[in-house]
Amino acid sequence: MVAQNLVLDVDSYSDPMGWMLDNRDAMEQLFRSMQKRIYDFLYKYTQNPETAMDLLQDTFLSFFKSYGDANLPEEQSIMLLYRIARNRSINFAKKFSTKNESQASEIFVVPDVRNFAKELETKDLENKLLECLDDLDPNEKEAIILKYVEGLNQSQIASILDVSISTVSRTITKATAKLLVMAREKEISLQ
Repeated sequence: MVAQNLVLDVDSYSDPMGWMLDNRDAMEQLFRSMQKRIYDFLYKYTQNPETAMDLLQDTFLSFFKSYGDANLPEEQSIMLLYRIARNRSINFAKKFSTKNESQASEIFVVPDVRNFAKELETKDLENKLLECLDDLDPNEKEAIILKYVEGLNQSQIASILDVSISTVSRTITKATAKLLVMAREKEISLQ
């Protein structure tokens, strides 16, 4: 679902100070290396490809405008990108607080089976888990996505969510327990 040939058009962005032209190569490299991960994060959060793409572009433009000349280490840049993406998606959700029409096609399980019936079962499980995920509060949902979908550690998640590591640990534990209860209540077999 990710747009393969997305190009950040830094030339069309008004830049009176000229910082973009000085750091163009570094920005392009960061964009190429992180665009899919940030898009996937936003897509999992919004469940809408167009919205995720818009938020992706806003995220990178905001990052480049605010931190383009800071020469930040790669890991810090990545954490800032996730934080900006998270804040953009929260602001969007508050602005347009309607239920998304589309369902995410991938959430926890990536089908690796060629058997069509097994693939359908996997898709059904993913959709059911997605429904359960939507019942969590936003911080729990974000923590679960960052941990299990994005594969980030608790320190990185704490940086993105702007909370302590112990808060992240408690949030993930609490959210996982809630998801398991919801799965049992909805008779979702995770085996």
